[in-house]
Amino acid sequence: MKRPSGFDRTPERVEGPGRVEKPEPTALPDRGARADAGARADGDLASTVDLSEARETRDASIEPAGRGPGSRLARLRGAREADPVRAAERRVREAGRLRRARIRRERRRFSADARRRRRNGLIALGAVVGLALFVAAGAFTPLMAVREVRVVGAVSVNQGEIGRALARFEGRPLALVDDAEVLRALEPFPLIQRYAVERVPPSTLVVRIEERVAVVSLQGGSGYAFYDAAGVLLGNAEAPPAGVPVASGAVTDLSSPSFRSAARALRGMPAELRAQIGAVSATSAQDVTFTLTSGVEVLWGDAERTAEKAIVLQRMLTSLADRPVQLIDVSSVDAPVFR
Repeated sequence: MKRPSGFDRTPERVEGPGRVEKPEPTALPDRGARADAGARADGDLASTVDLSEARETRDASIEPAGRGPGSRLARLRGAREADPVRAAERRVREAGRLRRARIRRERRRFSADARRRRRNGLIALGAVVGLALFVAAGAFTPLMAVREVRVVGAVSVNQGEIGRALARFEGRPLALVDDAEVLRALEPFPLIQRYAVERVPPSTLVVRIEERVAVVSLQGGSGYAFYDAAGVLLGNAEAPPAGVPVASGAVTDLSSPSFRSAARALRGMPAELRAQIGAVSATSAQDVTFTLTSGVEVLWGDAERTAEKAIVLQRMLTSLADRPVQLIDVSSVDAPVFR
């Protein structure tokens, strides 16, 4: 079998008969010599193309800047963004995401509103139930029964008699005290003009009354009868009560305009001024005249501006106390006169 010859060895030369010379080691060619040889070969061969330079030129024309995975990812992203189909799909996905987020927000808001409404409903229901229990406890149990009846405003009326008339309500629940029944209990007292009932928990019934004020007394066969401004008979006495002037003239007719005008003027003036009046007379509703217990005659006129006339008359009586005065005219409150 023939052994292949090596490329770095030269065949042994035989010089002369029967002499074999050992071949000299082959020396490596020098780089400079190899380059010179290549240059000489280039001159003899056709022009060649360097593949490495071609690849670098191609990559430089494709890659926008730099090299490596980052630039490739940028090229892929740019290609996707330039694709209108992918851009539309991306917008659809973004719109769907926003819609789902909006739906979640609306669901949370509606859930919060529902919880708030449910909480408010429970609070209102609890308040109604509590109020119902309170009313039931006050109406049907002795927990809030009347234990004290208090009468306020009684001066001329006997307060003890009123208390005895209202004693029927003791032990009754406050909520079951009927105003109509209170009215029936107070009807026998003609001096009571109006009243008001207050229920003070837990067990107090307060009755506030306003008494009728006697403003005119009429002389009769058996003495004097005194009336309030509404013409209601309040009582009888042998002598006219203090502070209740005796009526004369048209004032004695309880249904006349003269009586109504005089009674209205007497009812509207202060009690201390009314106590100084001994008599009242009139021929019409516009010329009411009072006679003081001191003998001074007061021309009052009609019942208009009664409060102002009363103030002017009191001041004139104070300033003229040391002078002999027979008549004071306050019918024109802006220009009072005396003589």
